[in-house]
Amino acid sequence: MFSFNDFELYQPRLQGDEEWNGRRLIIRRHLQAMGDSLKAEYKKLGVELDRRESLHNPHHTNRKRVRRQRSMIFRAKKARTALQKFLGKELGKDLDSARNNLHFQILIEQREMRWGLRFDDGAWYDLNVLLKRAEDEDGRNAIVSACQAAVGPFQLEVDGGGARPLAQMSSRDWRDLAGSVRPGESQIEIVRRMPCEEVVDLADELEVQVQSELKSLHDFYRLSCWTLDGPSGASL
Repeated sequence: MFSFNDFELYQPRLQGDEEWNGRRLIIRRHLQAMGDSLKAEYKKLGVELDRRESLHNPHHTNRKRVRRQRSMIFRAKKARTALQKFLGKELGKDLDSARNNLHFQILIEQREMRWGLRFDDGAWYDLNVLLKRAEDEDGRNAIVSACQAAVGPFQLEVDGGGARPLAQMSSRDWRDLAGSVRPGESQIEIVRRMPCEEVVDLADELEVQVQSELKSLHDFYRLSCWTLDGPSGASL
């Protein structure tokens, strides 16, 4: 699916060169297809998702450099609209951004690919749900069970550092995290990293592996995704 030449596109000397927009567009289409496959898998599980890709061409929004490309898969428009009505016009408009929703991402850059589930600092609605669950024992047990159900060597990272194996996170670890992480300020990512050499070796098997591993995060997504009729509901 991806070659060594694809990874070379993200070298600093090529990031701002529009001559490579066509090649990056091909990669964008690969990522779109992977995102659509994930949407289809989650629809079977009763979860509706939308998909959006980052820009493949130098633009003022990416500071004229394509350092990486990614597909972001997040709550569908119908679910966003319901939450926007509750939040009101000013806060609700922020939910139109993929980054302000808990989202899956599939990403390629110069030396690796990575995929997983991400709370950016703008996704404080969802992160608040996860941390509220982690404040009581039953909630922590559910989170630990969801972490252990994840397939693949996912790591949990807070603000881009301190990586810990997701499957080894204990109830005490989640209790501590609930006391230290601040929604609206912190970023949390559940991430699987794969060096470019392994990606190339997998060839067409890559997509199957990515879908399988991201699908195994279903329980964690459900526990973290804010809905009006969920345990945290409109109390946010």
